[in-house]
Amino acid sequence: MAAVRLGKMHLRWCDSCNVPVLEQGACSKCGTSTREVKITPPGDARPAFNHDIRTIRALIDTQFGPGCGEVAVPTGRLVLLNKAPDLDRMDEVVLDGMVIGAVRFDIARGEKFLPRGVTASRMEKTISRGWVRVDRGALESIRERRASALAVGVSDAAEGIEPGDDVIVLDPDGKAVSVGVAKMSTADIRTAERGTAVKTRWVADGSVAGTPGDGTSSWDNAILANREVIDRRASDAARFVRDVVRENDLPVAVSFSGGKDSLATLLLVIESGISPKMIFIDTGLEFEETLNNVRDTAARHSLELITESAGDGFWRNVDLFGPPAKDFRWCCKTCKLGPATRLIQKNFPGGVLSFIGQRAYESQNRARKGRVWRNPWTPNQLGASPIQKWTALHVWLYLFDRKEPFNPLYERGFERIGCYLCPSADLAELKHARELNGEYNRWQEYLTSYSQKHDLPDEWLSKDLWRWRKVPRSVLEALGLKASPVGASHDSSGDNAPIGFQSTEGYSPCVEGMSMEGVFSRELDMDRVSNLLNVLGEVTISPDGRIAEVDRMTVFAEGPVMIKAHDEEALRAKASRLKEVVLRAMECAGCGICVSRCPESALELDGRVKIDEKRCSHCGECLGPCPVVQFREDQLDI
Repeated sequence: MAAVRLGKMHLRWCDSCNVPVLEQGACSKCGTSTREVKITPPGDARPAFNHDIRTIRALIDTQFGPGCGEVAVPTGRLVLLNKAPDLDRMDEVVLDGMVIGAVRFDIARGEKFLPRGVTASRMEKTISRGWVRVDRGALESIRERRASALAVGVSDAAEGIEPGDDVIVLDPDGKAVSVGVAKMSTADIRTAERGTAVKTRWVADGSVAGTPGDGTSSWDNAILANREVIDRRASDAARFVRDVVRENDLPVAVSFSGGKDSLATLLLVIESGISPKMIFIDTGLEFEETLNNVRDTAARHSLELITESAGDGFWRNVDLFGPPAKDFRWCCKTCKLGPATRLIQKNFPGGVLSFIGQRAYESQNRARKGRVWRNPWTPNQLGASPIQKWTALHVWLYLFDRKEPFNPLYERGFERIGCYLCPSADLAELKHARELNGEYNRWQEYLTSYSQKHDLPDEWLSKDLWRWRKVPRSVLEALGLKASPVGASHDSSGDNAPIGFQSTEGYSPCVEGMSMEGVFSRELDMDRVSNLLNVLGEVTISPDGRIAEVDRMTVFAEGPVMIKAHDEEALRAKASRLKEVVLRAMECAGCGICVSRCPESALELDGRVKIDEKRCSHCGECLGPCPVVQFREDQLDI
């Protein structure tokens, strides 16, 4: 997947201290020149905690044999993880100022380690699995031209290799030659006389073979090496806080989530000489560790904690809307936006200046927002971010320097803190959520029941495809599926029941502008709906005919809809038009009033109105008074 640049690449390394250094050309501890570390953009590297390191070592041992994990990731080194674009999750592993490999959660095959050449060289004396040995005649083409290892040049291979496995290619003396992906099984590699045995990814560099005998490092040394950066960033942020407070005569609060970014923001506001109120939205889907962290942080700093809870709002709505998804995040509106709006209205009726731990490196949308902004759905909240241009490592070094206790979930494999069943979480974090949170059992039981009720394929549950309403084609291809498995999102009221509509709407941090998620009360006749949607623009229909898209609006046969727009006015206008079209399609009385309005003669009447798609100019002239809409609009609550 394409890399995305959201800001400057700040990661450098001091080889003398063997620690990361941000921004600076020289180490603040020893004065030695630093060098750039080549990582994938956006370059939001973070520390690997002990849990992460144990996981990496265990993966390496499983793939390449006992002891390889400790050799590849030796004790006494600082390890960084850099999230790289992928179908689900991939973290580059940085050690000794080099990317030594990546941990990838493969949607089809699970979590695995992808080694680089330096790791292959370090493991060559320890490896007992996942190796392929080539004869001397194959060495030049692999090392000089990065050619693949052909079956004809292979002399042996370890047991248990399957196509798709990551393997280390060795020469006759046991030295690492390359790292690649097996294209054959062990049995085929040993017997085939032609074809590619291993497709080369990386060539091993013998000059860095073996594990360095020194170079131990610590986070205390990393803090000293980044002293100037930490002080400069903290000073700039505190000055920003004071300036924004001075320019806006509003009560001051910090929006606290229990995550590292909001914690750093809270400390910076306090260090600027201001005692803010802490505001926290309990979505009803929080980890217990997060709730404890919020209370403990407020008590530790003697701050007033103002909370608002969504209660059981998620569980009250899930039967109506169905499982939330990356592309159908109704839960954010009901569990976050609604309670946040209530909190501000009750506690800050005249407005509030809320400092928020937003960072540009998190997403393109956040990168575009700037340091001060207004949430279009809570206009009396002025948001400001002192850490807008900080990377994750800036945040962590600052917290380590201040010795501030942080949410323990970070030390248990979580990269971000949020709801335990968030559809935007990657598979690795959902795995941790299942292991840590007892409430996840309730969610798993709901998904199991939902899957059975709607006769969904096994992959919908086993591969967590509930996280999408419309599963991306790349994910379907990775799993070998032809169609997106989408089930009904609500209980059908029957074909003859009056059709209703309920929605949740507002500003979404994951969408540019405004978004709305809604659901019609029963299954839609997609032949009719997709046909009449031509009134609104050119329509795209999925191969199975159960999903229709037009002008950033998506309609599913089961009833859910998603609508996106740049502002509130446009969102409501789109929603109104979409409701009208769907209502006309489903309950057309065949009166023919709209037919006479069409300037292109694109409408015809055959019991019910139908559009000639070749003639339709999408002008919308036919959307005038209609008995169906006029008599039913008051029942459509949006």
